[in-house]
Amino acid sequence: MRKFFMVAMILVAALMIAQVIELRWTGWGGGEEDIKHANAKMAAFQAKYPNIKIVPEVYPENYTQALLASIAAGNPPDVFLLDAPYMPTFTERGVPLNIRPYLRILGVNIEEYYPNVLEIFTSPDGKLFGLPKGFTPMVVYYNKKLLKQAGLPEPSDDWTWNDFLKMAQAMTKDFDGDGKIDQYGAHVGRLFYQLCPMIWSYGGEIISPDYKTVSGYLNSPQTIEAVQFFVDLIKKYKVAPEPDVISAFGGLGNMLYTNRIGFYVSGHWSLFGMRKYIEEGTLEIGVVRLPKGPYAKSSQTVIYATAWSVMSTTKHPREALQFVAWLSGAEGQKREVLEARIELSGHIPTNELLVAQDKWGVEKKFVEIVPTARLPIGCRVVDWYKAEDIFAQAIDKILSLNTPVKEALDWAVKEIEAKVFGR
Repeated sequence: MRKFFMVAMILVAALMIAQVIELRWTGWGGGEEDIKHANAKMAAFQAKYPNIKIVPEVYPENYTQALLASIAAGNPPDVFLLDAPYMPTFTERGVPLNIRPYLRILGVNIEEYYPNVLEIFTSPDGKLFGLPKGFTPMVVYYNKKLLKQAGLPEPSDDWTWNDFLKMAQAMTKDFDGDGKIDQYGAHVGRLFYQLCPMIWSYGGEIISPDYKTVSGYLNSPQTIEAVQFFVDLIKKYKVAPEPDVISAFGGLGNMLYTNRIGFYVSGHWSLFGMRKYIEEGTLEIGVVRLPKGPYAKSSQTVIYATAWSVMSTTKHPREALQFVAWLSGAEGQKREVLEARIELSGHIPTNELLVAQDKWGVEKKFVEIVPTARLPIGCRVVDWYKAEDIFAQAIDKILSLNTPVKEALDWAVKEIEAKVFGR
């Protein structure tokens, strides 16, 4: 009888080992390169964990809405991509699992990750809701060819917005004398994620330090002056193109890749599109910190990041945690960052490899900026995406309807206070 019991236990154990667990894994993407890298990651993980089958679910558009719909329908994925601006929106609803208690069991050395990147996905009470997929600080790309042609030196980390303006003016050209600008010294984005770090670096603010109000911050004299400066780059100084001009040139990407833009504020993702032209030798770029404004003690920027998270309702928490730890660790990040090269890695050793392999010398500058970059507001304020939409509307009022900057920002403050903070 005892022998039979032991054999039965061995058989049960064997069946448990042989059992294959299916994990549904979701994120955004859908392009050919996205699918290629996703398949490579799945194959590498499943080679190490053959008892875990990864079932990908990729949304090319409206990712967050699709994810929320799957949760509402009671059919959420096991592992999902958590975007920083939606962090509190999900955590307030109890969607992601707190993974901090499992880090030691998983063999995750938290010291190998950038503290301020982890902080984005950490709640005020210390719960950790994800490990980084990738991230970027916002920087200024500069076109070395256009600077040389204008007889200008490359910008340094101690430059100012006044330096930015003067250099952009020198790079703005009407080559054929027809009254239409053929080459612009800069591009100024209209969306919140683009203007927020620029306002900070100028010396303005968006929200109070306790994240409770935008009144007196988004419409402060310093922020009004900052927004006016960026509007003037387009309207007054004409060193940055209007949207219709960008369309006439075949889009912003075409302008960048054909040496029509001198300065461009963006994140690491833009380097992905530039890479082909850099390798061909038709584009030569550098990276520098955002300039410092009259009300800022130093240059300011922001980190935009995503993390892999485990759904709190998953039926397979152990396997889901293993997958998240692998995706964000050395093996997963090798494929995410060193091969795809869209983002920086939150995993410090992987970024060190990225810098060592970089033949253009730009990755080192990105990494140098990381320690001083600020958290995105959206990771601390529930439904902040509503505020970002309102801010974009305010900028449209300024640029398209010639609404005074103060009037537009005062309007935005009232709308955000009502629709985000409920006042």
